[in-house]
Amino acid sequence: MSDFKANEKSSLSISLPMLIQAVVGIGALVAMWTSTQADLSALQKDVGQLQDQVKNIFQMQSDPIPSDIKQDTQIEHIGRELDRLRDIIDNN
Repeated sequence: MSDFKANEKSSLSISLPMLIQAVVGIGALVAMWTSTQADLSALQKDVGQLQDQVKNIFQMQSDPIPSDIKQDTQIEHIGRELDRLRDIIDNN
């Protein structure tokens, strides 16, 4: 390769259409980058919300269902009633 040395005699000429194309191309790349970053941020936010929802669902699965609580209460009441009736039968 030849060594290029810039000096006061050096010159560079670029055609106006080529310069406009370069500026438009760089502008398009910046716009695409900005759009991609915005989409990525939105996706990260959505993933965070979905993770919270999954945590809530897992927590709800381990919590007792209200109908189970009602049924357990009824079973305990029936058990106490049976114990009371056994006591009455045993005492007679």
